[in-house]
Amino acid sequence: MTAYDVYLATPVLRDVEAFLPDLARGMQQHPPAAVLLRLADAPDAELIKHIQTIQSVVHAQDIALMLEDRPALAARTGCDGVHLSTGFAEASVKDVRKQIGDDLQLGVSVGGSRDAAMRAGEAGADYISFSTAIPVVPAEGEAPESLTDLVRWWCLVMELPAVVEVEEPAQIAAFEEVGADFIQPGPAFWENPSLWP
Repeated sequence: MTAYDVYLATPVLRDVEAFLPDLARGMQQHPPAAVLLRLADAPDAELIKHIQTIQSVVHAQDIALMLEDRPALAARTGCDGVHLSTGFAEASVKDVRKQIGDDLQLGVSVGGSRDAAMRAGEAGADYISFSTAIPVVPAEGEAPESLTDLVRWWCLVMELPAVVEVEEPAQIAAFEEVGADFIQPGPAFWENPSLWP
């Protein structure tokens, strides 16, 4: 039994139907607490169809569905929350919180920035997502630290859950050890879910 929950993130999808077998296999191998849906740009009507297709599969297993960077659509389609990616303007965390209210979860990717993590928490995030794919940004006047040190500090000092996106299965143990609440396997997960612990 692991000390963390799995949080799966889809690739950026254009063809949702074609991804369904991969999603089913990934969810069966590693039953997640939540699935983050990433969608390529398309007209709203098409996006809503995509969301509903994935939602029927995810919600049928009592798993939360988060939608990346589209707060209005998340609220409109009954998703469980919104996840703001690193590229999404930091200033918008407060605006998105207001837009979705308190009923939906709000997650924010901060890469490896302690400062961005603290600001996102203050602005109303429900969880913070760190990534091994982005270099750690030391706070002003602070010595550089590793991402494991940053996550350890966050888990000791802050109440908001920490999600860590890892690129390789071998990285999981270190983040489990420092108390990460959720592990999000990187894109390579979908190629072979059975390789992940």
